[in-house]
Amino acid sequence: MISFNLNPVSNLSQEHYDIILDMVRNLQKIADISQADIFIDCLLPEGKAIVVAEAHPGEAASLYKQSVLGQIISEETEPGVLFSLKNNKSVIGSRGISQENIVMQQDIVPITDKLGKTIAVLVKEQDISQIIRNEHKIKSLMEPEGNKEKQKLIQSLLIQEIHHRVKNNLQVISSLLRLQMRRSSSNEVKEVINDSLSRISSMAMVHDYLAKDGLEEVDAKFVMGQIARLLISLSSQQSQRIHFSVEGESLFLQSDKATSLALIVSELIQNCIKHAFHSRNDGMIEIIIKSRKQMAYLIISDNGSGMDANLFSNQSSSLGLQLVKSLIEEELDGIISVFHSNRGTKISLTFPIGKVIK
Repeated sequence: MISFNLNPVSNLSQEHYDIILDMVRNLQKIADISQADIFIDCLLPEGKAIVVAEAHPGEAASLYKQSVLGQIISEETEPGVLFSLKNNKSVIGSRGISQENIVMQQDIVPITDKLGKTIAVLVKEQDISQIIRNEHKIKSLMEPEGNKEKQKLIQSLLIQEIHHRVKNNLQVISSLLRLQMRRSSSNEVKEVINDSLSRISSMAMVHDYLAKDGLEEVDAKFVMGQIARLLISLSSQQSQRIHFSVEGESLFLQSDKATSLALIVSELIQNCIKHAFHSRNDGMIEIIIKSRKQMAYLIISDNGSGMDANLFSNQSSSLGLQLVKSLIEEELDGIISVFHSNRGTKISLTFPIGKVIK
């Protein structure tokens, strides 16, 4: 839930007020995608700052038990925020202790007007307690006389740390793209950026899954469900009621194949939302997963208006459909089939689970 109050910042022009208000409208989406607490802070005339908006993740624990809306910030308590506000520079990856005594990482990105002047900052704060524990474990295990079990644990922790950092970097890129989208007046540019944000979010979900256990295999069924839920909540119109289901058995894939499959599913779900249900208030997207020996079979279907199967072979097809075709053929070594009618579209993906020797 978003909370905001811009009234205490009396020196805002109407233009700056509108820019910040537009960012406030997207605050909950940013919090949900990044699974972090998100704030907007503004500079006050006396040189301090104030929290004018906040949003907390819907499916992750917040660092804060109480609201900090309206809290006055000084250089002593939040030096990074004041530095960013006064110098128009981002502060990424700084660590500190939250008000609830939790170790966190703080990323600060300036919000600027059309002339490039900083009018506020977007602040992301995320719990990194698990990362710190992993770092301590690695240090304690780095002894001269190690054994195989220790080496395996170190490798697992390092993999976990790498995926967590990749996920965080993708989330920072998402935040920067959202800022850029807000500054554009072109609906075409906004749509392109929004499509890119969905792709980045899908990749981030795979790395988030891998970061939790330090594994190199992903339950693709679980990740596809997460992707469908996120894209429908972000991309569908408020008046639409689009439902989804993911059926079948769990499908465990190596991280590179899982990332490619996540991008494919993301593109196909976005395509359903944009085109299959563009003139309808409700719809259903179904994903069915099957595997037999070393082959995976995936069916994504909708009950929308249908799509021309020739689009996938047409050179003038959209970037998203070209991306799907390229990923299934080149990255997954698979094939794609499209069936359409006035009752909807069904897309079938077949690919080997293991590696293909060429």
